[in-house]
Amino acid sequence: MPERPGATPMNDSANLPHKPAPIGRGSAGCCLIGRWHRECPVFIRSSTLDAILDFSAQDLRCERGGFLLGGAYRDTVPYVEIRHFAPARQTVGAAASMRFTHETWSGLRRDLEQSFPGESVVGWHHTHPDLGVFLSSYDRFIHRNFFSQPWQAALVVDPCRCELGLFQWIDGKLIDVGFALIDDPRQRRVG
Repeated sequence: MPERPGATPMNDSANLPHKPAPIGRGSAGCCLIGRWHRECPVFIRSSTLDAILDFSAQDLRCERGGFLLGGAYRDTVPYVEIRHFAPARQTVGAAASMRFTHETWSGLRRDLEQSFPGESVVGWHHTHPDLGVFLSSYDRFIHRNFFSQPWQAALVVDPCRCELGLFQWIDGKLIDVGFALIDDPRQRRVG
């Protein structure tokens, strides 16, 4: 365990399974949102982002959230692929905060076993209704204590302002890194 969360260098990825990246930057079927994180790019399936945005817009009064599911791999560099979204159940939400409960974590374990076998938690999502996109000190506490792997991400959505940002560890700091939005495999065309 590193002294600080996210302080493990991204090039120390020997323990990640090797898998070719889903698509190259600038390729057909790939849209860059924000800036490209060269040390550990993040790829999000378009259907997954759609599910997150739909979920985010369901309550514009209280924060809500969930879990980003997929895998961390290495190709020429380490990368993260977000393939699914699991809404967090039984959270405690207010206008400017959201708290995961013991029941939330139990529900996540059940979801992973029953609905998403083989997937890993690669990060979390939460909303900031009409507050903008940033990580509060409490958000940073959550990320530092529950999502401390260097490749884990936090996706913040402001459904009122139609803004979003993806934060990831870089040199022990949480930085807005952007991501590549990719077509789902079943949506790709040949030829």
